[in-house]
Amino acid sequence: MAGFPWTCAQCGAVNDAAARRCGTCASLAPGRARVRALWVLLTLMLVAGVAVVGVLLFAGRSKPEPAASGPFPQYTTPVLPTTKTVVTTANGLTPPVTPSTSTSATPAGKPCPGDAARYLPGGTGTALLVAQTGRSLVTVCRVPDGRIFYDGQARGQAASPDTHIFLPAEAAGDGFVAVNGDYRYTISGGRLVVSAGGEVLSNEELTTVG
Repeated sequence: MAGFPWTCAQCGAVNDAAARRCGTCASLAPGRARVRALWVLLTLMLVAGVAVVGVLLFAGRSKPEPAASGPFPQYTTPVLPTTKTVVTTANGLTPPVTPSTSTSATPAGKPCPGDAARYLPGGTGTALLVAQTGRSLVTVCRVPDGRIFYDGQARGQAASPDTHIFLPAEAAGDGFVAVNGDYRYTISGGRLVVSAGGEVLSNEELTTVG
């Protein structure tokens, strides 16, 4: 096949057009080499474009919320309303809350209030303590198999992952202790002490309810 010499698009060598292939690098003829080079260029541009879009999308994503890091999951110390706390009993009635001056444990045999009982295994138990601080309603209940559970809820707010916590507990001295990771909830001497890593985060007086 006659024709003028052509320059290989890949290596730059001058070749005989009749051969249809580069004698230096055995590449394709000029037309095909150009097409192949064009496809390679387009592929590289597409990969680069996808990479740039991926980086922009990743940078634009919002940072995830931090893990639970307070007395309640994702709940530190908001300003709680000074509304009247309502305790729902196991039979569904809503008696008035009458704080007493005593900080002793709730009389034995009293059912665990419904707001806390619904989180118990089996949904029922005996109340060992139903009390409140200036910010929280605290309930300690025992289920029929003897296990004890601590229930803490922000006063005046509906129970949610941000305002409620439910933990296994155990009797300790004249009170109870519940642990949530680094956080420790200690009920003793009529007070609720919340600590983390040896540091006391709050120390509040407990007033029994009902």
